[in-house]
Amino acid sequence: MAQNETTSEKTITLPSGATVTFRDPKTLRVKDRRKVLANASKEEGLMQALSIVDGLIAILVKEWSFEFPPPSIKISVLGELTMPDYDMLSEEAGKAQEILFPNLTKSDATESDSDSPFGDSNA
Repeated sequence: MAQNETTSEKTITLPSGATVTFRDPKTLRVKDRRKVLANASKEEGLMQALSIVDGLIAILVKEWSFEFPPPSIKISVLGELTMPDYDMLSEEAGKAQEILFPNLTKSDATESDSDSPFGDSNA
């Protein structure tokens, strides 16, 4: 199967002035989803949701200008970031979520339950 899609990396400048280069989300694979889920399965509740975000950041960051290793090497470095930097990384990672976890995003198709004998049970 030939790949005709062009992929593009994205480089952003964080509020601290550090730069981060992200992988193109279209290049993500099943193994990337499994890494995110493995990281999140160690937590519960709200911390599990945060672990998913951290996992997304870890698989998307290709390189950055911080002096510590990227999160794909040591995910705990995300705790060393300033809140504005982390929030910006989280926002960028969220854009890739619908590619990695398409059924978790809200849409008319995922929000309605037309097969339910009780009407729309998700309403």
